[in-house]
Amino acid sequence: MNSPRVWIVSICAVLLLFGNATAKTLFFDDFEGNAELEWPDMPTLTVEKDPGNPGNNVLVFDTTHDNNNVDALFLEGFEDLTDYTMRAKFNIVGETANFAAFGLIVRAELATKYMLVEPAQKRLCCGDPRENVLNVFERGEAWPIVAQGDIDINLDEWHELSVTVEDKKLTASLDGKQIVAYGKVAYPKGGFGIRKWQSKTLIDDVEVFDKGGSSLAVAPHGKLPTVWGTLKANY
Repeated sequence: MNSPRVWIVSICAVLLLFGNATAKTLFFDDFEGNAELEWPDMPTLTVEKDPGNPGNNVLVFDTTHDNNNVDALFLEGFEDLTDYTMRAKFNIVGETANFAAFGLIVRAELATKYMLVEPAQKRLCCGDPRENVLNVFERGEAWPIVAQGDIDINLDEWHELSVTVEDKKLTASLDGKQIVAYGKVAYPKGGFGIRKWQSKTLIDDVEVFDKGGSSLAVAPHGKLPTVWGTLKANY
């Protein structure tokens, strides 16, 4: 079987590596060295001690000084995935004038076609003057917001975002509470990833699982071979 190949999007792209899709568990990483992953050496991405809990490692993703590029990642080899859940813990610790947001990507058909779920403590741009909002975007030729809901988050707080896609339905929950449900997902299948722009976020316990199981119950094992894709900009 060919090794999976990542598409890395943006000059400051972040890499997430996922395990084999043959089991119900697709991926879990708590950044404690349990998964045999190699992370790229770039100034926007580091694994560090959580400032609020020095006994815990977190992924630090900082694009506060990048005003031109969006960071996003998709993993090739999972384009045929249909129904699954992706979730992660996040803590937005740094904002810019317009953004304090963190997003999960699901049903990534192409690098320019996917569903994006983005909770934001501040998103003062794009004609949306509100703070504390969760937006669901249908990324295609444009960036239409197809669903949204009010949330209550602040800087320097940990929250858990969970996104499930099943058939044409997408549901997004924050801290175990469903915020939105959207029943007209345009893309019937596709991979997953993370999107960041102009903010700094701590990320922990990233997992992806299908309808039949959770990766929290499975210990990672074995090497995860990876072939780097092409570096692209401005997605």
